Amino acid sequence: MPIQSPVYIAIFKKPTQAVLNAAQEVTGMKTESKHTATLALENAINAGQVSVDRVGTIIDQYANQKHRPASPTSTSSATQTPAWVAHLDATDDQVKHLDKKLDDHTSTLETMIKSNAQVLAKRIVSLDADLRTDIAGIQAALQAVNKKPLVDAFEVGKAVAHEVANAFAPFKQAVIDAQAQAVVAQAVSAIVIESKPIREVFGIEINDAKGNPLMVDLWNAQDAPAIDPNFVWTEKILRHLLLAQRTGENLWFGGHKGTGKSETARQFAAYTGRSFTRINFHKFTTTEDYVGAIGLDNGETVFKQGDFLRAFTSPSTVVLLDEVTNADAGELATLNGFLEPNSAVTYGGAVRRRAPGVLVFAADNTLGSGDESGRYAGTRTMNSSLVDRFARVIHFDYLPLAQEVDAVMRHTGCAKQLAEHILASIRMARAKVETGDVVDAPSIRSVIAFIRALDVLSIDDAWATTVAARQPSESAAALEAIRKATLNPALITSLI
Repeated sequence: MPIQSPVYIAIFKKPTQAVLNAAQEVTGMKTESKHTATLALENAINAGQVSVDRVGTIIDQYANQKHRPASPTSTSSATQTPAWVAHLDATDDQVKHLDKKLDDHTSTLETMIKSNAQVLAKRIVSLDADLRTDIAGIQAALQAVNKKPLVDAFEVGKAVAHEVANAFAPFKQAVIDAQAQAVVAQAVSAIVIESKPIREVFGIEINDAKGNPLMVDLWNAQDAPAIDPNFVWTEKILRHLLLAQRTGENLWFGGHKGTGKSETARQFAAYTGRSFTRINFHKFTTTEDYVGAIGLDNGETVFKQGDFLRAFTSPSTVVLLDEVTNADAGELATLNGFLEPNSAVTYGGAVRRRAPGVLVFAADNTLGSGDESGRYAGTRTMNSSLVDRFARVIHFDYLPLAQEVDAVMRHTGCAKQLAEHILASIRMARAKVETGDVVDAPSIRSVIAFIRALDVLSIDDAWATTVAARQPSESAAALEAIRKATLNPALITSLI
Protein backbone atom coordinates (compact mmCIF):
# COMPACT_ATOMS: atom_id res chain seq x y z
CA MET A 1 0.00 0.00 0.00
CA PRO A 2 1.21 3.59 -0.58
CA ILE A 3 3.02 5.34 2.26
CA GLN A 4 0.66 8.00 3.68
CA SER A 5 1.79 11.45 4.75
CA PRO A 6 2.04 12.49 8.42
CA VAL A 7 -0.97 14.81 7.89
CA TYR A 8 -3.06 11.91 6.56
CA ILE A 9 -2.07 9.66 9.47
CA ALA A 10 -2.82 12.37 12.07
CA ILE A 11 -6.31 12.99 10.64
CA PHE A 12 -7.10 9.28 10.13
CA LYS A 13 -6.38 8.53 13.79
CA LYS A 14 -9.23 10.87 14.87
CA PRO A 15 -12.76 9.48 15.53
CA THR A 16 -14.49 8.47 12.33
CA GLN A 17 -17.67 10.54 12.69
CA ALA A 18 -15.68 13.64 13.64
CA VAL A 19 -13.56 13.26 10.48
CA LEU A 20 -16.65 12.75 8.28
CA ASN A 21 -18.36 15.83 9.77
CA ALA A 22 -15.20 17.94 9.43
CA ALA A 23 -14.78 16.94 5.77
CA GLN A 24 -18.38 17.96 5.04
CA GLU A 25 -17.93 21.30 6.82
CA VAL A 26 -14.58 22.17 5.20
CA THR A 27 -15.03 20.79 1.67
CA GLY A 28 -18.78 20.30 1.31
CA MET A 29 -18.12 16.59 0.64
CA LYS A 30 -20.52 14.14 2.27
CA THR A 31 -19.14 10.61 2.40
CA GLU A 32 -19.32 7.52 4.57
CA SER A 33 -15.67 6.59 3.86
CA LYS A 34 -13.16 7.71 6.47
CA HIS A 35 -10.32 7.24 3.94
CA THR A 36 -12.07 9.52 1.39
CA ALA A 37 -12.83 12.15 4.04
CA THR A 38 -9.24 12.10 5.27
CA LEU A 39 -7.90 12.54 1.71
CA ALA A 40 -10.31 15.44 1.14
CA LEU A 41 -9.09 17.25 4.26
CA GLU A 42 -5.44 16.55 3.40
CA ASN A 43 -5.94 17.93 -0.14
CA ALA A 44 -7.65 21.04 1.25
CA ILE A 45 -4.68 21.65 3.54
CA ASN A 46 -2.17 21.10 0.71
CA ALA A 47 -4.15 23.47 -1.52
CA GLY A 48 -4.01 26.21 1.14
CA GLN A 49 -7.81 26.30 1.60
CA VAL A 50 -7.55 25.66 5.32
CA SER A 51 -4.76 25.32 7.89
CA VAL A 52 -3.76 22.14 9.70
CA ASP A 53 -4.59 23.77 13.05
CA ARG A 54 -8.07 24.77 11.85
CA VAL A 55 -8.82 21.23 10.67
CA GLY A 56 -7.63 19.85 13.99
CA THR A 57 -9.86 22.28 15.91
CA ILE A 58 -12.95 21.38 13.83
CA ILE A 59 -12.36 17.64 14.27
CA ASP A 60 -11.85 18.02 18.02
CA GLN A 61 -15.03 20.07 18.30
CA TYR A 62 -17.00 17.34 16.58
CA ALA A 63 -15.28 14.73 18.69
CA ASN A 64 -16.38 16.63 21.84
CA GLN A 65 -19.95 16.83 20.41
CA LYS A 66 -19.91 20.64 20.33
CA HIS A 67 -21.34 20.73 16.79
CA ARG A 68 -23.81 17.89 17.10
CA PRO A 69 -27.49 18.91 17.09
CA ALA A 70 -29.38 18.22 20.29
CA SER A 71 -31.55 15.14 20.22
CA PRO A 72 -35.28 15.87 20.32
CA THR A 73 -36.87 15.28 23.72
CA SER A 74 -39.77 12.92 23.75
CA THR A 75 -42.83 14.35 25.51
CA SER A 76 -45.41 11.72 24.65
CA SER A 77 -45.79 8.25 23.28
CA ALA A 78 -46.74 9.80 19.93
CA THR A 79 -43.26 11.31 19.51
CA GLN A 80 -41.22 8.41 20.86
CA THR A 81 -38.28 7.25 18.70
CA PRO A 82 -39.32 4.30 16.47
CA ALA A 83 -37.72 0.94 17.29
CA TRP A 84 -35.87 0.73 13.96
CA VAL A 85 -34.24 4.13 14.64
CA ALA A 86 -33.11 2.97 18.06
CA HIS A 87 -31.68 -0.18 16.44
CA LEU A 88 -29.73 1.95 13.97
CA ASP A 89 -28.39 4.07 16.82
CA ALA A 90 -27.25 0.96 18.67
CA THR A 91 -25.59 -0.40 15.53
CA ASP A 92 -23.85 2.93 14.95
CA ASP A 93 -22.51 2.82 18.51
CA GLN A 94 -21.15 -0.68 17.88
CA VAL A 95 -19.46 0.48 14.67
CA LYS A 96 -17.92 3.43 16.50
CA HIS A 97 -16.70 1.12 19.23
CA LEU A 98 -15.12 -1.27 16.71
CA ASP A 99 -13.64 1.69 14.81
CA LYS A 100 -12.05 2.96 18.02
CA LYS A 101 -10.62 -0.49 18.78
CA LEU A 102 -9.19 -0.63 15.22
CA ASP A 103 -7.61 2.81 15.68
CA ASP A 104 -6.14 1.69 19.01
CA HIS A 105 -4.75 -1.56 17.55
CA THR A 106 -3.32 0.25 14.50
CA SER A 107 -1.65 2.83 16.71
CA THR A 108 -0.25 0.12 18.99
CA LEU A 109 1.12 -1.87 16.01
CA GLU A 110 2.76 1.21 14.50
CA THR A 111 4.29 2.11 17.88
CA MET A 112 5.62 -1.43 18.40
CA ILE A 113 7.14 -1.68 14.91
CA LYS A 114 8.66 1.78 15.12
CA SER A 115 10.04 1.12 18.58
CA ASN A 116 11.49 -2.27 17.66
CA ALA A 117 12.99 -0.97 14.40
CA GLN A 118 14.59 2.00 16.14
CA VAL A 119 15.94 -0.14 18.98
CA LEU A 120 17.38 -2.65 16.51
CA ALA A 121 18.92 0.09 14.38
CA LYS A 122 20.53 1.70 17.44
CA ARG A 123 21.78 -1.70 18.64
CA ILE A 124 23.34 -2.45 15.23
CA VAL A 125 25.06 0.93 15.15
CA SER A 126 26.26 0.39 18.73
CA LEU A 127 27.63 -3.08 17.96
CA ASP A 128 29.33 -1.77 14.84
CA ALA A 129 30.95 1.06 16.81
CA ASP A 130 32.06 -1.27 19.62
CA LEU A 131 33.58 -3.75 17.18
CA ARG A 132 35.42 -1.05 15.26
CA THR A 133 36.71 0.45 18.53
CA ASP A 134 38.03 -2.93 19.64
CA ILE A 135 39.67 -3.55 16.28
CA ALA A 136 41.20 -0.07 16.25
CA GLY A 137 42.68 -0.70 19.71
CA ILE A 138 44.15 -4.04 18.66
CA GLN A 139 45.52 -2.55 15.46
CA ALA A 140 47.12 0.35 17.33
CA ALA A 141 48.79 -2.07 19.74
CA LEU A 142 50.09 -4.24 16.91
CA GLN A 143 51.33 -1.24 14.96
CA ALA A 144 53.29 -0.10 17.99
CA VAL A 145 55.19 -3.39 17.87
CA ASN A 146 55.45 -4.04 14.14
CA LYS A 147 55.30 -0.46 12.80
CA LYS A 148 52.82 -1.52 10.09
CA PRO A 149 49.04 -2.13 9.84
CA LEU A 150 48.00 -5.74 10.26
CA VAL A 151 44.21 -5.32 9.96
CA ASP A 152 42.61 -4.24 6.67
CA ALA A 153 39.78 -1.79 7.40
CA PHE A 154 38.09 -2.68 4.11
CA GLU A 155 37.99 -6.40 4.97
CA VAL A 156 36.76 -5.54 8.47
CA GLY A 157 33.97 -3.42 6.97
CA LYS A 158 32.85 -6.28 4.73
CA ALA A 159 32.86 -8.71 7.65
CA VAL A 160 30.85 -6.31 9.83
CA ALA A 161 28.33 -5.69 7.04
CA HIS A 162 27.91 -9.44 6.59
CA GLU A 163 27.31 -10.02 10.32
CA VAL A 164 24.89 -7.09 10.55
CA ALA A 165 22.93 -8.43 7.57
CA ASN A 166 22.70 -11.86 9.22
CA ALA A 167 21.58 -10.35 12.54
CA PHE A 168 18.93 -8.20 10.88
CA ALA A 169 17.59 -10.98 8.59
CA PRO A 170 14.99 -12.45 11.03
CA PHE A 171 13.48 -9.03 11.81
CA LYS A 172 13.46 -8.12 8.10
CA GLN A 173 11.67 -11.38 7.23
CA ALA A 174 9.12 -10.85 10.01
CA VAL A 175 8.31 -7.42 8.63
CA ILE A 176 7.89 -8.87 5.12
CA ASP A 177 5.67 -11.70 6.41
CA ALA A 178 3.48 -9.16 8.22
CA GLN A 179 3.33 -7.01 5.06
CA ALA A 180 4.45 -4.10 7.22
CA GLN A 181 7.27 -2.82 5.00
CA ALA A 182 5.49 0.47 4.42
CA VAL A 183 4.98 1.06 8.14
CA VAL A 184 8.62 0.34 8.94
CA ALA A 185 9.85 2.48 6.06
CA GLN A 186 7.72 5.34 7.34
CA ALA A 187 8.73 4.80 10.95
CA VAL A 188 12.48 4.59 10.24
CA SER A 189 13.26 6.91 7.33
CA ALA A 190 16.69 6.44 5.78
CA ILE A 191 19.29 9.01 6.81
CA VAL A 192 23.04 9.46 6.39
CA ILE A 193 24.66 7.90 9.46
CA GLU A 194 28.31 8.62 8.64
CA SER A 195 30.86 9.35 5.91
CA LYS A 196 33.96 7.23 5.36
CA PRO A 197 37.01 7.24 3.10
CA ILE A 198 36.59 5.19 -0.07
CA ARG A 199 39.36 2.82 1.00
CA GLU A 200 37.38 1.64 4.02
CA VAL A 201 34.20 0.96 2.06
CA PHE A 202 35.32 -0.18 -1.42
CA GLY A 203 38.93 -1.19 -0.84
CA ILE A 204 40.38 1.35 -3.31
CA GLU A 205 42.37 4.45 -2.41
CA ILE A 206 40.91 7.43 -4.31
CA ASN A 207 41.89 11.06 -3.74
CA ASP A 208 40.58 14.34 -5.10
CA ALA A 209 42.58 16.80 -7.22
CA LYS A 210 44.25 18.18 -4.07
CA GLY A 211 45.29 14.77 -2.81
CA ASN A 212 42.62 14.50 -0.11
CA PRO A 213 40.87 11.12 0.33
CA LEU A 214 37.41 11.11 -1.23
CA MET A 215 34.56 10.30 1.15
CA VAL A 216 31.34 8.36 0.63
CA ASP A 217 28.06 8.81 2.53
CA LEU A 218 26.66 5.74 4.28
CA TRP A 219 22.87 5.44 4.78
CA ASN A 220 20.77 3.17 7.00
CA ALA A 221 18.02 2.10 4.58
CA GLN A 222 16.38 -1.03 6.02
CA ASP A 223 15.76 -2.51 2.54
CA ALA A 224 19.25 -2.00 1.13
CA PRO A 225 20.32 -4.93 -1.12
CA ALA A 226 22.81 -7.51 0.10
CA ILE A 227 26.51 -6.81 -0.39
CA ASP A 228 28.32 -9.06 -2.86
CA PRO A 229 31.84 -9.35 -1.39
CA ASN A 230 33.06 -10.76 -4.72
CA PHE A 231 32.12 -7.69 -6.73
CA VAL A 232 35.17 -5.99 -8.29
CA TRP A 233 35.28 -2.18 -8.21
CA THR A 234 37.33 0.04 -10.52
CA GLU A 235 38.61 3.50 -9.74
CA LYS A 236 37.16 4.94 -12.97
CA ILE A 237 33.57 3.91 -12.20
CA LEU A 238 33.81 4.82 -8.51
CA ARG A 239 34.93 8.35 -9.33
CA HIS A 240 31.76 8.88 -11.41
CA LEU A 241 29.56 7.44 -8.65
CA LEU A 242 31.14 9.63 -5.98
CA LEU A 243 30.74 12.73 -8.14
CA ALA A 244 27.05 11.84 -8.67
CA GLN A 245 26.64 11.48 -4.90
CA ARG A 246 28.09 14.97 -4.44
CA THR A 247 26.13 16.71 -7.22
CA GLY A 248 22.96 14.60 -7.55
CA GLU A 249 23.58 14.32 -11.30
CA ASN A 250 22.07 11.49 -13.34
CA LEU A 251 24.41 8.98 -15.03
CA TRP A 252 24.01 6.90 -18.21
CA PHE A 253 25.83 3.53 -18.19
CA GLY A 254 26.38 2.16 -21.71
CA GLY A 255 28.27 -0.87 -23.02
CA HIS A 256 28.26 -4.54 -23.94
CA LYS A 257 26.22 -7.07 -21.98
CA GLY A 258 28.03 -8.59 -19.04
CA THR A 259 30.19 -5.54 -18.31
CA GLY A 260 28.59 -4.92 -14.90
CA LYS A 261 26.31 -1.95 -15.59
CA SER A 262 23.25 -3.07 -13.63
CA GLU A 263 25.21 -4.77 -10.87
CA THR A 264 27.34 -1.65 -10.36
CA ALA A 265 24.19 0.33 -9.50
CA ARG A 266 22.88 -2.42 -7.19
CA GLN A 267 26.19 -2.90 -5.38
CA PHE A 268 26.75 0.84 -4.94
CA ALA A 269 23.40 0.89 -3.13
CA ALA A 270 24.39 -2.18 -1.10
CA TYR A 271 27.84 -0.94 -0.04
CA THR A 272 26.45 2.49 0.94
CA GLY A 273 23.28 1.25 2.70
CA ARG A 274 20.82 2.74 0.20
CA SER A 275 17.49 1.45 -1.08
CA PHE A 276 17.53 0.13 -4.65
CA THR A 277 14.81 0.06 -7.31
CA ARG A 278 15.37 -1.45 -10.78
CA ILE A 279 12.85 -0.68 -13.52
CA ASN A 280 13.07 -2.84 -16.65
CA PHE A 281 11.85 -1.23 -19.88
CA HIS A 282 10.48 -2.96 -22.98
CA LYS A 283 8.76 -1.89 -26.18
CA PHE A 284 5.30 -1.92 -24.56
CA THR A 285 6.27 0.11 -21.47
CA THR A 286 4.00 3.12 -20.90
CA THR A 287 4.38 6.18 -18.69
CA GLU A 288 1.63 4.87 -16.41
CA ASP A 289 3.56 1.62 -15.89
CA TYR A 290 6.53 3.25 -14.19
CA VAL A 291 5.27 6.67 -12.95
CA GLY A 292 1.71 5.82 -11.90
CA ALA A 293 -1.95 6.11 -12.86
CA ILE A 294 -5.46 6.66 -11.51
CA GLY A 295 -7.00 3.44 -10.22
CA LEU A 296 -9.49 1.96 -7.74
CA ASP A 297 -8.66 1.15 -4.13
CA ASN A 298 -11.54 -0.44 -2.18
CA GLY A 299 -13.95 1.19 -4.56
CA GLU A 300 -12.35 4.62 -4.27
CA THR A 301 -10.65 6.38 -7.20
CA VAL A 302 -7.08 7.13 -6.15
CA PHE A 303 -3.71 7.82 -7.76
CA LYS A 304 -1.45 4.79 -7.50
CA GLN A 305 2.27 5.53 -7.68
CA GLY A 306 4.45 3.55 -10.04
CA ASP A 307 7.81 2.10 -9.04
CA PHE A 308 9.77 5.09 -10.37
CA LEU A 309 7.72 7.72 -8.53
CA ARG A 310 7.74 5.71 -5.29
CA ALA A 311 11.53 5.33 -5.44
CA PHE A 312 12.09 8.92 -6.62
CA THR A 313 10.37 10.25 -3.48
CA SER A 314 12.06 7.83 -1.02
CA PRO A 315 15.29 9.09 0.63
CA SER A 316 18.59 7.37 -0.30
CA THR A 317 17.20 5.31 -3.20
CA VAL A 318 19.34 4.34 -6.20
CA VAL A 319 16.93 4.19 -9.16
CA LEU A 320 18.12 2.10 -12.14
CA LEU A 321 16.36 2.61 -15.49
CA ASP A 322 17.41 -0.66 -17.12
CA GLU A 323 17.48 -1.19 -20.92
CA VAL A 324 15.74 2.16 -21.29
CA THR A 325 16.19 2.33 -25.10
CA ASN A 326 13.79 -0.61 -25.52
CA ALA A 327 10.90 1.76 -24.70
CA ASP A 328 9.22 4.22 -27.05
CA ALA A 329 10.81 7.66 -26.77
CA GLY A 330 7.38 9.26 -26.37
CA GLU A 331 6.60 7.15 -23.32
CA LEU A 332 9.86 8.33 -21.74
CA ALA A 333 9.18 12.06 -22.21
CA THR A 334 7.67 12.35 -18.71
CA LEU A 335 11.10 11.55 -17.25
CA ASN A 336 12.50 14.83 -18.56
CA GLY A 337 10.84 16.91 -15.85
CA PHE A 338 11.77 14.54 -13.03
CA LEU A 339 15.42 14.38 -14.11
CA GLU A 340 15.91 18.16 -14.04
CA PRO A 341 18.03 19.58 -11.20
CA ASN A 342 15.82 20.56 -8.21
CA SER A 343 12.80 19.21 -10.05
CA ALA A 344 9.26 19.83 -8.79
CA VAL A 345 6.78 18.04 -11.05
CA THR A 346 3.01 18.11 -10.60
CA TYR A 347 1.81 14.58 -11.28
CA GLY A 348 -1.13 12.59 -9.97
CA GLY A 349 -2.61 15.61 -8.24
CA ALA A 350 0.46 16.50 -6.17
CA VAL A 351 3.88 18.10 -6.53
CA ARG A 352 6.60 15.44 -6.65
CA ARG A 353 10.19 16.25 -5.68
CA ARG A 354 13.35 14.17 -5.63
CA ALA A 355 13.92 12.91 -2.07
CA PRO A 356 17.29 13.49 -0.35
CA GLY A 357 20.04 11.19 -1.59
CA VAL A 358 18.12 9.82 -4.59
CA LEU A 359 20.39 8.90 -7.53
CA VAL A 360 19.08 8.02 -11.00
CA PHE A 361 21.16 5.83 -13.32
CA ALA A 362 20.27 4.47 -16.76
CA ALA A 363 21.87 1.20 -17.90
CA ASP A 364 21.74 0.28 -21.57
CA ASN A 365 23.66 -1.63 -24.22
CA THR A 366 23.80 1.57 -26.27
CA LEU A 367 25.00 5.06 -25.48
CA GLY A 368 21.62 6.60 -26.30
CA SER A 369 22.29 7.23 -29.99
CA GLY A 370 21.16 3.86 -31.30
CA ASP A 371 22.75 0.44 -31.82
CA GLU A 372 25.62 0.70 -34.28
CA SER A 373 26.67 -2.96 -33.90
CA GLY A 374 23.37 -4.57 -34.88
CA ARG A 375 23.59 -6.97 -31.91
CA TYR A 376 20.91 -5.39 -29.73
CA ALA A 377 17.63 -5.79 -31.57
CA GLY A 378 14.73 -3.66 -30.36
CA THR A 379 16.81 -0.76 -29.05
CA ARG A 380 15.97 2.71 -30.36
CA THR A 381 17.62 6.05 -30.75
CA MET A 382 16.65 8.21 -27.79
CA ASN A 383 15.26 11.72 -27.87
CA SER A 384 18.28 13.96 -27.32
CA SER A 385 16.38 15.94 -24.66
CA LEU A 386 16.23 12.79 -22.47
CA VAL A 387 19.89 11.86 -22.92
CA ASP A 388 20.78 15.49 -22.16
CA ARG A 389 19.32 15.04 -18.66
CA PHE A 390 22.19 12.65 -17.88
CA ALA A 391 25.29 14.63 -16.93
CA ARG A 392 27.74 11.95 -18.04
CA VAL A 393 27.51 8.99 -20.43
CA ILE A 394 29.93 6.35 -19.11
CA HIS A 395 31.18 3.58 -21.38
CA PHE A 396 31.45 0.24 -19.56
CA ASP A 397 33.97 -2.26 -20.93
CA TYR A 398 35.27 -5.63 -19.84
CA LEU A 399 37.57 -5.55 -16.83
CA PRO A 400 41.34 -5.49 -17.32
CA LEU A 401 42.71 -9.04 -17.43
CA ALA A 402 44.09 -9.07 -13.87
CA GLN A 403 40.79 -7.83 -12.40
CA GLU A 404 38.71 -10.17 -14.56
CA VAL A 405 40.83 -13.12 -13.38
CA ASP A 406 40.29 -11.96 -9.80
CA ALA A 407 36.51 -11.69 -10.33
CA VAL A 408 36.27 -15.18 -11.86
CA MET A 409 38.29 -16.67 -8.98
CA ARG A 410 36.07 -14.94 -6.41
CA HIS A 411 32.85 -16.18 -7.97
CA THR A 412 33.94 -19.77 -8.72
CA GLY A 413 36.73 -20.47 -6.23
CA CYS A 414 38.84 -21.86 -9.08
CA ALA A 415 42.61 -21.76 -9.34
CA LYS A 416 44.21 -18.66 -10.86
CA GLN A 417 45.80 -20.71 -13.65
CA LEU A 418 42.39 -22.10 -14.69
CA ALA A 419 40.79 -18.63 -14.74
CA GLU A 420 43.66 -17.28 -16.87
CA HIS A 421 43.45 -20.23 -19.26
CA ILE A 422 39.70 -19.90 -19.88
CA LEU A 423 39.84 -16.11 -20.15
CA ALA A 424 42.54 -16.37 -22.81
CA SER A 425 40.04 -18.25 -24.99
CA ILE A 426 37.20 -15.87 -24.21
CA ARG A 427 39.32 -12.80 -24.96
CA MET A 428 40.29 -14.28 -28.31
CA ALA A 429 36.57 -14.69 -29.08
CA ARG A 430 35.98 -11.05 -28.12
CA ALA A 431 38.75 -9.97 -30.47
CA LYS A 432 37.04 -11.85 -33.29
CA VAL A 433 33.99 -9.61 -32.84
CA GLU A 434 36.02 -6.73 -34.25
CA THR A 435 36.83 -8.75 -37.41
CA GLY A 436 33.25 -9.98 -37.81
CA ASP A 437 34.06 -13.68 -37.29
CA VAL A 438 32.11 -13.74 -34.01
CA VAL A 439 28.82 -11.85 -33.75
CA ASP A 440 28.55 -11.31 -30.00
CA ALA A 441 31.33 -11.06 -27.40
CA PRO A 442 31.14 -13.69 -24.61
CA SER A 443 30.75 -12.03 -21.19
CA ILE A 444 32.22 -12.85 -17.80
CA ARG A 445 28.92 -14.60 -17.03
CA SER A 446 29.79 -17.18 -19.69
CA VAL A 447 33.24 -17.71 -18.14
CA ILE A 448 31.78 -18.26 -14.67
CA ALA A 449 29.06 -20.58 -16.00
CA PHE A 450 31.64 -22.58 -17.99
CA ILE A 451 33.95 -23.14 -15.01
CA ARG A 452 31.07 -24.10 -12.71
CA ALA A 453 29.82 -26.61 -15.29
CA LEU A 454 33.17 -28.44 -15.40
CA ASP A 455 32.37 -30.27 -12.15
CA VAL A 456 29.55 -32.16 -13.89
CA LEU A 457 29.82 -31.74 -17.68
CA SER A 458 32.54 -32.62 -20.14
CA ILE A 459 34.71 -29.76 -21.41
CA ASP A 460 33.10 -29.92 -24.86
CA ASP A 461 29.54 -29.94 -23.47
CA ALA A 462 30.32 -27.13 -21.01
CA TRP A 463 31.75 -24.96 -23.82
CA ALA A 464 28.83 -25.72 -26.14
CA THR A 465 26.11 -24.86 -23.63
CA THR A 466 27.66 -21.86 -21.86
CA VAL A 467 29.51 -20.16 -24.72
CA ALA A 468 28.82 -21.47 -28.24
CA ALA A 469 25.06 -22.05 -27.99
CA ARG A 470 24.48 -18.39 -27.08
CA GLN A 471 25.87 -17.29 -30.44
CA PRO A 472 24.22 -17.11 -33.89
CA SER A 473 25.09 -19.94 -36.27
CA GLU A 474 27.51 -17.73 -38.24
CA SER A 475 29.76 -17.62 -35.17
CA ALA A 476 29.90 -21.41 -34.76
CA ALA A 477 32.92 -22.07 -36.98
CA ALA A 478 35.06 -19.36 -35.36
CA LEU A 479 34.15 -20.43 -31.81
CA GLU A 480 34.89 -24.08 -32.57
CA ALA A 481 38.29 -23.12 -33.99
CA ILE A 482 39.03 -21.07 -30.87
CA ARG A 483 38.05 -23.99 -28.60
CA LYS A 484 40.32 -26.42 -30.40
CA ALA A 485 43.24 -24.01 -30.61
CA THR A 486 43.20 -22.60 -27.08
CA LEU A 487 41.60 -25.00 -24.61
CA ASN A 488 43.91 -27.63 -23.15
CA PRO A 489 41.77 -30.54 -21.85
CA ALA A 490 44.64 -32.07 -19.86
CA LEU A 491 45.43 -28.77 -18.12
CA ILE A 492 41.77 -28.06 -17.37
CA THR A 493 41.23 -31.56 -15.96
CA SER A 494 44.25 -31.20 -13.69
CA LEU A 495 42.99 -27.88 -12.31
CA ILE A 496 39.31 -28.66 -11.56
